[in-house]
Amino acid sequence: MENKPHDYWMLLALEEAEKAMQEGEIPIAAVLVSNGQELGRAQTQVSRRGTLAAHAELFTILELNGKLWSAEHPLLIYTTLEPCLMCLGAAMQVGIDEIVYGMTAAPDGGVRFIDAIREKGQIPPKITGHLLEEKSVALMKRFLVENPNHPSVGYVHALLAVY
Repeated sequence: MENKPHDYWMLLALEEAEKAMQEGEIPIAAVLVSNGQELGRAQTQVSRRGTLAAHAELFTILELNGKLWSAEHPLLIYTTLEPCLMCLGAAMQVGIDEIVYGMTAAPDGGVRFIDAIREKGQIPPKITGHLLEEKSVALMKRFLVENPNHPSVGYVHALLAVY
């Protein structure tokens, strides 16, 4: 299989995040890859589903309907935003080998818990952050301009506070 660079996959996630924004969501998306092949992708669906748990990483995993168990390793998930603790835990449960993310999620990102997870004897995925970060940040800033009355504006401001 052809191994495409990390940038290739993150650009696909960013394209999907753009589509999420067109659907009235915060621009967050994820792409799951195995052996150089895309297994699935999803967008954050918080507004459409009416639940704060409708994260892109989680739906990328859930929508595979068990196909993940027979997928070749390494399994990588590319996400435009640092995953929260829920999504990090889901990735660990299904055996994701590496998480590659774009921008930091200062209010609720799960990466800060990696050392504590290791100390408890668990093996978290390898984490690679800040890939094409400026593109994820630019999408979030555009979201604020185009959606000034969106219910998630406060959260997006909190995300952007470190930028």
